[in-house]
Parts: sequence; C-alpha cells; structure tokens
Amino acid sequence: MTWLALKLSSWLIHALVVMVSVAAVSKENPKNTLPRALLVTFLVAVLVTPFAWFWFLLVPGIIALVAWFLVYTVAYDIGFGQAFAAGLVQVALGLFVDYLLPPRMW
Repeated sequence: MTWLALKLSSWLIHALVVMVSVAAVSKENPKNTLPRALLVTFLVAVLVTPFAWFWFLLVPGIIALVAWFLVYTVAYDIGFGQAFAAGLVQVALGLFVDYLLPPRMW
C-alpha cells in the first residue's frame, strides 16, 4: 500500500471508531453519519491534536480538552456527559483497533 492509501484507510477507521463511540452513548442519533464522522475526525486532528501534544502544560491541555468537547457536542448535538462517555468508548476502541492493526510504516 502506498502512504496515501494507508492514511486514507486510517482516517476511515478512525471515523468508524467515532461513529461506534457516538452510537454507544447516543442511540439512533440522526447526525451519526460517515461523512460527519470523517469531518469530526478531520477537525479533531486539526484543532485538538496540536494542543494535545503539549498536554503536560496546563493551558494547552485545557484548550485541547475544551476543543474536543466542543467539536463533539456541536457536531452530534450531545451533552457534556455523553461527549465524555463517547471519549471513553473511543479510547477503548482505539486501543483495540491499534492492537489489531499491523505496526505503522515509518
């Protein structure tokens, strides 16, 4: 596989994990679609990830947390508690998916 194919498949897998995590906390949410999950995955990568790299510094960590909650609550029209639960489900699913997938190419 080429680098681009690996990135696109990784993006799709992350979007599916987002869909499953939102479905686990918000049953039959009409906004839980693949295009929206792809957009949410992209927004989290662009808005949250740069701040999350510096989570050990208090302010960037808080900015990353607030940005993540805003993206999920606005995109899926869910509450703070549901967004938190979706995050926990997403972490568990992400660890499972990372365990199943082969090591990344460097």
